Amino acid sequence: MRRLASSLCITLLITAMHAALGGCGDDDSYVSGEPESSLLYVAEGNRLRRFDIDTIKNPPLLDDILIERASLDPDGRDINGQICLVPDGSGRFIAGEDTGQPHPPAGWGVFEPDGTQVGKLTATYFVAGPEPRGCAFDPDGNLFTTEVGEQGFFVPPSGQLILWYPPFDQFPGPPDEYPNTDEESTNFCKIATDISTAGAVAVDSQGRVYVASSSGRSIYRFSPPFPKGPDGARGCGSADDLGSPMADVVNRETFVSGQGLYSTFSGLAFAPNGNLYASSVLTGRIFEFDTDGNLVRMILDPPGWILRILPPPLPIATGAPQDLAVGRDGTVYYADLNLVGRLPDVGPGQNGKVWQLRFDESGDPLVPEIIKEDLAFPDGVGVLPGDLEG
Repeated sequence: MRRLASSLCITLLITAMHAALGGCGDDDSYVSGEPESSLLYVAEGNRLRRFDIDTIKNPPLLDDILIERASLDPDGRDINGQICLVPDGSGRFIAGEDTGQPHPPAGWGVFEPDGTQVGKLTATYFVAGPEPRGCAFDPDGNLFTTEVGEQGFFVPPSGQLILWYPPFDQFPGPPDEYPNTDEESTNFCKIATDISTAGAVAVDSQGRVYVASSSGRSIYRFSPPFPKGPDGARGCGSADDLGSPMADVVNRETFVSGQGLYSTFSGLAFAPNGNLYASSVLTGRIFEFDTDGNLVRMILDPPGWILRILPPPLPIATGAPQDLAVGRDGTVYYADLNLVGRLPDVGPGQNGKVWQLRFDESGDPLVPEIIKEDLAFPDGVGVLPGDLEG
């Protein structure tokens, strides 16, 4: 698929690509004992799949396609990236949506639980083929998204972190004109426009925003206060090079870096204890960092490393984790691009997968298990309430 293959930067020295419930990382979202019914959403092949988590743990597996890709369904949508629950009790969710781009431009779709699109969030971009990637809500109900930007190690960084304000259930442009308009939305403020291959986004219970940077080999943390609205009176009076509204003041720090030349951070999700999980798609690793950015352990560290320097040969037996989500019981789910080839010619294989990584009673990770294979470039996951049984 054009969108997914382009985010692999396969002509470069190192490949870089394109959350827990709602992505907020709030410890209250985790419960002990039997979890309530939940669904694992997976973006793959420009479609949106769902898996009943109860049946992942107790087969036979129940799954369906909630939104088919537009090339196969005239009423379909092209879906990609993280999937995030809108925290207003409506059951609505956000996902990257780029049907028909560049007319209309790519953005983030707003969907009812049944898959009906009720809104579109469209920003401005520095690249011709923008890639919607991450999404997460803060404790106040504001939405943060990432757009990948120019992809690679030897290009000017142009990935973006964008803050959106409600209401979200609206389309850009004049009433009833979408999708026959290329206008952008008016309810956003840009926080950063210089992230190298921006990946997943996550927000902790203090409202701090974490962004993975694949080609930057880093994870950045942005701290409140953030602008209260998309204008100067509310802290968004600056402008980027496109003339779009941008925050006047940004509190930004490098949360993690220096984890190795090949640590292309892509997926982020919070553990039940408040630590941050971060996946490296090229090396097949999933790190666990504490709240100060110190490495706690690897919860996934595949065999095959050469002197712990060169990554395992592709494809990696336990997958290339592009995106992460954490279930209510602490199980980690990850989307696997099934990378194949040799550097610098690396790309997604024909057998993409989605996996679960469970933990034993001592909290140690078990061997990961395949939930579904033969998927087309799975690049986003999310855990949302729901039930396919009955």
